[in-house]
Amino acid sequence: GVPIRVTTSHNTSRSDAARPYGPHVSRCVLDIDIYKNRPRVLEHTKRTNSDCWVGTEFEVLIGGNWTTYKSRIVQYLLQLAIITPYASLELHYKNLADPKKDMSIRYGRRSEQMPPPAREVKHHPSSVNNLLVQQLLDRSKSKTIVKFLTTDLSAVGPSVAKRLVQELEEDGFYDDMSPSDVSDRQITRLVQLLRMSSAFKAPDGTCLSPLGEY
Repeated sequence: GVPIRVTTSHNTSRSDAARPYGPHVSRCVLDIDIYKNRPRVLEHTKRTNSDCWVGTEFEVLIGGNWTTYKSRIVQYLLQLAIITPYASLELHYKNLADPKKDMSIRYGRRSEQMPPPAREVKHHPSSVNNLLVQQLLDRSKSKTIVKFLTTDLSAVGPSVAKRLVQELEEDGFYDDMSPSDVSDRQITRLVQLLRMSSAFKAPDGTCLSPLGEY
């Protein structure tokens, strides 16, 4: 793919609610650093909003095998439209060899209500994998593996954490073990136990952001 282009303009002043558009239109060109999971800004410009434009527009251009994946892409766009009723979505496919095969899909905005942002929460033990646990161990400030389980994951209390470590004693785990000392083999065993255990409470749903009615 190529970098994503984002254009946006909104009035953030509460004293002038009658004018939804902002005084400027910002345009940002960026891609994603997949290793650090954060945007990498390539260009950021701002111009006067002379045409009173308001909204946020994303432009994404992706190359691929349209014949093979057409149905999946169309289905994905439909599902995206369902869960983002406050957004207007468009897809344009152009066949350079045969213009008759060009195709466009548009899902209009069905709600003016923007839900509040979802809250970031800790990972639930049943959803982790080897790579994620390795990253959490590398970033953890916990001094022991028990403390790591209780502070870097959700739904794990001290008693449950100690019981998990006891079950892993044959794999070389102990209560005061440092997270930095956990080997790749031990990570695999830990992940297996976390995903199989039924000792955890269900994930907390208060972090979710309801779409609202439309």
